[in-house]
Amino acid sequence: MKILAIGAHPDDVEICCFGTLARCVERGDSVVVCSVTNGNQGHVEIGPEQLRMIRMAEGAKASQTIGASYCTLDVDDMTLDPHDNELRLRMTELIRSVRPDVIITHDVDDYHPDHVATGELVFYCMVQANLAHIKTESPVLDAPFVLYHMDKVGGGLFIPTEFVDITTTFEKKGQALSCHVSQIEFLRKSSGLHILHGMEVLAEYRGMQCGCRYAEGFRVSDKRPVPAFRVLP
Repeated sequence: MKILAIGAHPDDVEICCFGTLARCVERGDSVVVCSVTNGNQGHVEIGPEQLRMIRMAEGAKASQTIGASYCTLDVDDMTLDPHDNELRLRMTELIRSVRPDVIITHDVDDYHPDHVATGELVFYCMVQANLAHIKTESPVLDAPFVLYHMDKVGGGLFIPTEFVDITTTFEKKGQALSCHVSQIEFLRKSSGLHILHGMEVLAEYRGMQCGCRYAEGFRVSDKRPVPAFRVLP
C-alpha cells in the first residue's frame, strides 16, 4: 500500500501518527510524509529564513528515522490559503504523484488555522485529483483512496473510529519527534509545553481506550467511501 500523511507543520504528523506510519513501513508500505508549511514562525530567537531551513531538515531527518520519504510545499506559516489555485494545483500534483491508497491529515475542526486550512486543502484536492481536465505533471488518479483524520495536536474533542496499537513502534515515534530540536526547548520555555511528554500522555490515553500500552486514534472521513476491511495496521 501507499500512504500519504499530510500535516500543516513539520512535527504535526510525528506527534499524531508516526507510530502508525512506522508500523506501515514495517509491513512493507510506501510512506510519504508532507509538511505543507515550512514552520518558519515557530521560534522567537531564530529568524524565519534560518528556521525554515532548520525545520525542513528536522522533518526530513524525522521521516528517515522510520523509513519514510519527506517533502514540503514550503508555504510560510500563517499564510496557508486553501482557496489559492496555485497551491491547490501543487497539492493535487502531490496526491497524483504519490497515488496513495490512504491519505492521513488534519481534522478540519482543529485549533490551529494552518491545521484547518490543510484539512480543507486536502479535501478539495482529493476531488480535483480525479478530474481529467485539471492538468498537472502527473496523470489523473484512476483508483479511489481512503481518507483518515488524525488526532489533534493541541487537544480538543476528537473521537476516534479506529485505533492502532503502537506499543512496538512507540520508541521510534519518540526518536522521530526528538529530531525537532528547534521546537522542543522553544515550546517548553515559551508555553510550558513538553511535546515529548504530551505525545506520550496522548498515546497512553488512546492505549487505555483500546486495551494496549500505547495507541494512536483516527477517524475515517464520513465524506468518502468507507472500506469494509481493515486498512490501518
